[in-house]
Amino acid sequence: LEFILCSSDLAAAAAKAAVAALGGTLVRAVTIGFPSGERHEFGVHSLRRQGGTATAVVVKDAGDDPDVTHGAHMTVTASWRIDDEVVLHRGEGVGVVTLPGLGLPVGEPAINPVPRQMITDAVYEASGGRGVDVTISVPGGERMARKTTNRRLGIEGGISILGTTGIVRPFSTASWRASVEQAVAVMAAQHVSTLVLATGGRTERGAMALLPHLPEVAFVEVGDFTGAALRRAVEHGLVEVVFVGMIGKLTKLASG
Repeated sequence: LEFILCSSDLAAAAAKAAVAALGGTLVRAVTIGFPSGERHEFGVHSLRRQGGTATAVVVKDAGDDPDVTHGAHMTVTASWRIDDEVVLHRGEGVGVVTLPGLGLPVGEPAINPVPRQMITDAVYEASGGRGVDVTISVPGGERMARKTTNRRLGIEGGISILGTTGIVRPFSTASWRASVEQAVAVMAAQHVSTLVLATGGRTERGAMALLPHLPEVAFVEVGDFTGAALRRAVEHGLVEVVFVGMIGKLTKLASG
């Protein structure tokens, strides 16, 4: 696949379909804009209108990517507002931000700035500039989130709606790198001075046993992204980094 569906795309597509239904137009597919300027079409799985609300569902197909949200039903319920704002609300299965460092206010739905803009733009395309309340839900999202690092990053209650381009490429390591960098940012925002980098799950558990006085947020499973993590640590002014790893990995890093 050239690209696979990102959560931000699905939310924007479902939002546009729901708003179109509010205006009396039932669609089977919608086209939305991407930050790159490209436009792509998405099929609408289901659509219903009831009273003053309309709900659309778009299903995620993660393609070749090992994504825990594969098959997720991105669900958006829309209703008109009396003003011209698009206001996003958290529904079932979408996480809430509980820690600073993610670039979002604590208490807000875990929807990053780029997805927010994509959703807002898609809504205005369908509403003609009219304001809409948009509630985003992912049935089963809380269960899916247990297989992610969301809780460590302070995202509770469900998955996060992420993205910087609207496109996820299969087996891309970019998402892992981004997760590492985000974990460092969240840790720094808690004013913890020591960052602990571990190469994998077993190593991380060992590191926690070696350094029991440090909070869980201080530990980051870094994989091969040691350099990215260290650069972020410097940017955030951290004063101590502990690297915990097995001797083979430590030797490879020492050898460049």
